Amino acid sequence: MAQFVLSLTETAAEAAERTGGKGANLARLVTADLPVRSGWCVTTDAYRALADDPEIQTALASLDELEPDDTEEVARQSAELRATFEAQSLPPTLREEITASVGDDQTTYAVRSSATAEDLPTASFAGQHETYLGVGKAELVERVRDCVASLFTERAVTYRLRNGISNAEVAMAVVIQEMVDADVAGVLFTADPVSGNRHVASVDANFGLGDTVVAGDVSPDNARIDRRTGEVLDYEIGEKQRVLRQVQGPHGGTDLVLLSAEDRASRALSDAQLRRLVALGERVETLLERPQDIEWALVEDEFVLLQARPITSLYPLPSPVPDDGRLHAYLSFGHVQAMPEALPPLVLDFWIGFMEGDADAFRQNEGDGQSEGDGQNEGDPRWAVEAGSRLYADLTPLLRIGTLRRVLPGRVASVSEPAADGLRELLEDRPDAFPERGRVADARTILGAVRRAPQDVRAAIGGFVRRGTKTFLAGPTDPKTERRWVENWGREFATTVREPATTSERVRVVFDDLDFSMVLVGPLARIGSQLIAAVVARRLLVRLVPDADADIDEIGKGFDTELVTQMNQRLGDIADLARASPGVRDALRNDASLAELESVAGGPEFTRALDDFLADFGHRGSGEIDLSRPRWNDDPATLLRTVRSNLERTESGTHRDHFERLERDAAAASTRLEARTGRGRLGPFKAALVRRLIRTYRGAIPFREYPKHGVAHLFAAIHETLADAGEELADAGILDSPTDVWYLRKDELLAALESGTAPTADIDARRRRHARHASLTPPALLTSEGETPMGASVADVPENTLTGTPVSAGVVEGVARVVRDPAGETLNPGEILVAPSTDPGWTPLFLNAAGLVMEVGGRMTHGALVAREYGIPAVAAVSGATASIHSGERIRIDGTRGTVELLDST
Repeated sequence: MAQFVLSLTETAAEAAERTGGKGANLARLVTADLPVRSGWCVTTDAYRALADDPEIQTALASLDELEPDDTEEVARQSAELRATFEAQSLPPTLREEITASVGDDQTTYAVRSSATAEDLPTASFAGQHETYLGVGKAELVERVRDCVASLFTERAVTYRLRNGISNAEVAMAVVIQEMVDADVAGVLFTADPVSGNRHVASVDANFGLGDTVVAGDVSPDNARIDRRTGEVLDYEIGEKQRVLRQVQGPHGGTDLVLLSAEDRASRALSDAQLRRLVALGERVETLLERPQDIEWALVEDEFVLLQARPITSLYPLPSPVPDDGRLHAYLSFGHVQAMPEALPPLVLDFWIGFMEGDADAFRQNEGDGQSEGDGQNEGDPRWAVEAGSRLYADLTPLLRIGTLRRVLPGRVASVSEPAADGLRELLEDRPDAFPERGRVADARTILGAVRRAPQDVRAAIGGFVRRGTKTFLAGPTDPKTERRWVENWGREFATTVREPATTSERVRVVFDDLDFSMVLVGPLARIGSQLIAAVVARRLLVRLVPDADADIDEIGKGFDTELVTQMNQRLGDIADLARASPGVRDALRNDASLAELESVAGGPEFTRALDDFLADFGHRGSGEIDLSRPRWNDDPATLLRTVRSNLERTESGTHRDHFERLERDAAAASTRLEARTGRGRLGPFKAALVRRLIRTYRGAIPFREYPKHGVAHLFAAIHETLADAGEELADAGILDSPTDVWYLRKDELLAALESGTAPTADIDARRRRHARHASLTPPALLTSEGETPMGASVADVPENTLTGTPVSAGVVEGVARVVRDPAGETLNPGEILVAPSTDPGWTPLFLNAAGLVMEVGGRMTHGALVAREYGIPAVAAVSGATASIHSGERIRIDGTRGTVELLDST
């Protein structure tokens, strides 16, 4: 039987499906004996009674089919629904229950909407629905109806569409409480919403009713309080120009009045009151089990809670949270790899195990340096953790070594300058958290780590030094030899994964027998040593030939041994092959499959060329560190789309012409560099030295993609093994779908394979959690307190201009194309590619790009390297680029200054 009104003191009121998010939270606060004014809730039964109409249900279903960016249609349909509800009369029974529940005619009330999709951990809906203050008894019924109708404000409908919440399934309740005539009111965040620090509370306050603070009508006082000590870290007195007062009398209402100059300059809350408020907020946070955004009021020096909702903007804490009492700093592995997207649970388990493999050698010796074996031991914090479905590496042990602490920000800057700036800021603001222990202690730590390392790691360190020195003095080794070596290495370990007879045995190899030391002693040691020689050669060139940055950049282009260049050249050749065959050309235009292409004239030759490409590069793909993603061998359709795009939009041989121009430019730059140093008594010697340095640099720098190319063979084998496990479990009825395997944890997968029992995990809930995390913007740097330091923001930036890290010089103006997944996208010639990040899987899109804008990355990440190789301007680390820039808009990017101008917004 429908129950239209519930008291907040009733247990049934704690069910959000009956009283909405706001009502349920208030009921829980009442049950916990926290200071909440008495009140009632008009339940969702009332809404459902009003919505139980075929026309309304059809209209609700129609809303769910809209795109959130179709603002005109969203506005039209939501307005029609809102008008329908506003025109309805509430059922007589409901009207009687409302008036019977409230007090005398002199009491006024606050009437607040409370939707079932409101005040959730993932979506707050703050400000999306209506609230009415100072409502008299005579107006209550009308205001309740208005609150119900506000479920269909344009902003609320758009918010639900953007967050994937069904308009047809949501329902509205309404909270009615006695009005609080506040002396002071405002908002308490039990965690700092700006920095993310979970140990710092933030309070906004103004005199009078709190709606001026919530609505942003005034500049309120703001205070930040250390929750651990109660210290008021800072208190900023706001202008507080106006104050909202309750109008006394049966008709109620509110009145916005100017505040006196004296009151504007005075504090709204004392330190003692702030500490009491924060202590109250901590009780709410403990009860509701997550940081809270709390509206409160102060009446005669007593605090009253008006509502509480989760803070949805906070990035999740690293897990597991360290329990050693220290502050830890974590660097995003995804930012280092230029792939910051969320990873599913099984992939996270692999990477955590892979990175932890040989950490104990260093961990056991990372102490204060006073005695053997003090410091981190078994049970201490891990080096690899997860946060928001991303992988983070703990920098803390490195930051406690003075030498590494001084150079680490510079190394981090190569992949993310904002992260490096944040790291410098953290070290400056929190020096006591990362105390330096002196050179002797540092040396003991480093030598102890080397001594405890496995024999093959120690041997690799020696080989690294010898090979780097040899490269610098005698020049790099043959590129064909190096490529053959890394490919053989990758195939050998891929075979190790594939060899065992059963799926469970292969899965055990993946999780038990692979670790980072394999890569360290293999391709990183062999190729990395030569890359170091190349970097040293470039730095010496900068010193020997000052003010020649443009020419030094130019010699870093035009490498026929560079793997990304080879990929693009081969794809261009395949497009030329299709262009020369009308049958293939027409079939590609009609989205023909590989099998269909075989049967047309010229098809066999075309597919053989594609097969040859896949034989060399089919183990690659986009987002390669996400082992759940298919490789090009799994889905060649991605490459066919690229070929089709190039077929339509470029002329035959343009890719080869472009490369030859880069080669000529590099040769000319080399000649100019030699000529600039060839004068004077030491000129011939300097010119010879410059020539040798150029040879070293140009000979070794193309190897930068070789290690990952070899490791990608291993990644492909791991993907294949885990995908096979999903197929096997789905065939056995243990999983509903083969792709469910990616949402298992390692132990659950092995148990299912070896025991044949279905895992108890809620796969759908994990999919939803992963999707929720995928919508978050991951910070490059994160602390164990939840803080996301990113350094100072850029000052004096022109309006409609985004800033980032300049990674490839030049200025270009053109049409933006925002691409979030390269698998189904192509690029028109001359368009500027705007992407979250890029890796080798994005290579085909670079063929037509006139410029590049990335949300993450630095000078040494993949997109920057390719942009410089292709001579296109590029800016990385442009926060929010894919949200701020829309496909089709004209933008101007300056890869020298690191700016992106939004021309259509000017």
